[in-house]
Amino acid sequence: MKRKNRRSSKRREAQRRKRTRLARTKRDVRNQCAKKRSVRSHRPTDPRVARALGSMRREGLSASKAAKREGMKLNTFRKGAGRFLYRSEPGKPWKARSEDQLRFSMSVLTPKGRVAVIVRNSRERKLLHDYETAVNMFRGAEDGADEELKKFAGKRVGGHELVTDINVLIELEEADELDFDSLYTPPGGKS
Repeated sequence: MKRKNRRSSKRREAQRRKRTRLARTKRDVRNQCAKKRSVRSHRPTDPRVARALGSMRREGLSASKAAKREGMKLNTFRKGAGRFLYRSEPGKPWKARSEDQLRFSMSVLTPKGRVAVIVRNSRERKLLHDYETAVNMFRGAEDGADEELKKFAGKRVGGHELVTDINVLIELEEADELDFDSLYTPPGGKS
């Protein structure tokens, strides 16, 4: 009888070692996947994703129409938007969350000119868009442009304080730094 107990205890010990070895490898795999996800999340996202999410929020477009408008497939849009595009139940329409933490490379106006920076969330993107609207009001000499610019005094986007001084804006206008094609820049663009 003692021998049977010894064998069973040896068998139990071997099974325990096997389980801990399997658990260790599963844990290692989870850690490797987490590292890949964290590296992926630090890269800027495709600007088309931001525009499609914005059109879903502002205009109430469906995800497929927003993706088609930006010239991409729905699956590409879903992968780029990640958890900020969701469904309440399977088979229901896709919805955009009201805010996101997606990173995008965008052009920010500084006293030295335009700089490409990584903008980290939808709040900063909206702030930058509203600021550019105020700058365009100033360039068009519209009424109330000065008051609109004052709203952005002391605010920062991507670590850069927004330029609200009218004299600096006039200097930048003379240097042709206020003209730009798009707020979104390719990653690693002009800096």
